[in-house]
Amino acid sequence: MFEPSELVVEFFRKAGWTATQRMTLPGDLPSGHPAAEILARYDGLKVGECITGHDCATSDVFFRARPADDDDEEIAGWQHLLNTRLVSIADVHHGHGELFVCSSGRLFLRSYVHDAFGFQGESFASGMENLLLGMQTRPMLRPGQQSVTMYGVKYTQESPELYKY
Repeated sequence: MFEPSELVVEFFRKAGWTATQRMTLPGDLPSGHPAAEILARYDGLKVGECITGHDCATSDVFFRARPADDDDEEIAGWQHLLNTRLVSIADVHHGHGELFVCSSGRLFLRSYVHDAFGFQGESFASGMENLLLGMQTRPMLRPGQQSVTMYGVKYTQESPELYKY
């Protein structure tokens, strides 16, 4: 379930990953949450690089376990809106963003550059394809948020590219 797709598995192999690789993780990851399995397979691995991609720049992905931050109001708000538990699993784009996995295995991305949050993929495999091959993140708006700018484009409630949660 948390294997890279055939389209990007070579990125993982090039970074030193093997399918049998397992790590010991900190005990503060939520039991049964997909983050625990993902980090058991990939913690410490840096995959990909930032170069020209299909729709936008590709990304590097640095998998790392990070203690839960229960004071993170932005993530708490998105958890409420998505009715799920979000756990941070990686830094992306040279640390300019953070990758989260939700309880059902979907991937979401938070930008540190601007006020943007977006849908990265329905599964680990599709999210990794989108990041490593340079497919655009689907922007999301909070209730009351009029617009968000990603990739130099302003998205509003009427934009068909928005991820509707």
